[in-house]
Amino acid sequence: MCGVLHQQTLAKPASFSGIGLHSGNKVSMTLLPAPPNSGIIFRRVDLDSRAEIPAQVGNVAETDRSTTLSRGNAKVQTVEHVLASLCGFGVTNAVIELDSSEPPVADGSARQFCKMIREAGIEAQAERVEPMQVTAPIEYTHNGTVISAFPHDGFKITCTSSDNGGRFTQFFSVELTPETWEIEIAHARTFCFYKEIEYLIKNGLIRGGSLENAIVIRDDAVLTAEPMRYREEFVRHKILDIIGDLSLVGAPLRGHIVAVKPGHAANCGLARRILQQARRPLVAAQSFSPPGDKPVKSTHSTHATSSERRNNSPTGLRADHADSAAPLPVPDGGQGDAD
Repeated sequence: MCGVLHQQTLAKPASFSGIGLHSGNKVSMTLLPAPPNSGIIFRRVDLDSRAEIPAQVGNVAETDRSTTLSRGNAKVQTVEHVLASLCGFGVTNAVIELDSSEPPVADGSARQFCKMIREAGIEAQAERVEPMQVTAPIEYTHNGTVISAFPHDGFKITCTSSDNGGRFTQFFSVELTPETWEIEIAHARTFCFYKEIEYLIKNGLIRGGSLENAIVIRDDAVLTAEPMRYREEFVRHKILDIIGDLSLVGAPLRGHIVAVKPGHAANCGLARRILQQARRPLVAAQSFSPPGDKPVKSTHSTHATSSERRNNSPTGLRADHADSAAPLPVPDGGQGDAD
């Protein structure tokens, strides 16, 4: 989070087993400490290659109802909840080991992942971390979603969510700190609309979904295995997703995010543009430096190079880069979350 001055990792491993929301596969997940400048890395221990996928927006492969990362032939689906949990507590370096293609859904919120991080403990590292500062307004629109970023000294998210008919409209705004993350956002569960269930099943999604890990909205009724955890639980879960998706910029973010009807495609689109804005001073310095001279380092050029070093792959992304997989059409009446 914005208050973290030094990189942080976990003090010891922590594990949890369950099923994946969309795949329905049994999975064991272990959070592990990682050295400074590692970033967050997913490791598929079920593959012979033990493939590693850095959690960066350049590795986003799909954004239909969840965020999927891929590298080579390996992929990890529905990464946003565990990423939001690490980001929410300010953990900048960790390895997420999985023996399947998707983290366990647990109860559909980030509650279990917070518990894992609490059990593992958080350990400060000597190396400093440089936040990524939004320096000028940025806007990204996609299929009815408008999401913007504005300069701000902390990390604030203001969000409005609703279905296409304007029902279940909710609004929430929060200044993110480790405390507000765990109290105000982390317990909000994923949700979907009843009329979307057939569509989701036909498209190979929510195979592990149930009322134990999701809220279902049917007409004006809310179907849930327990009472609502927040009055604005739907929009708070949308904020949870935004935190996880924007963590793919690879550094603690400083800015005010304002979102209307957000989704994973737009969240990741905004992350790309924030990352591009942060890299502009470095690109400009390299462009205008005389031959043989080293470019003058700006506030963001230091971060850009450290981000590239951590992620070990290029981050030269175009502002107009579209998501690699556009969301499939859904029935009229709005889209739930089901992530």
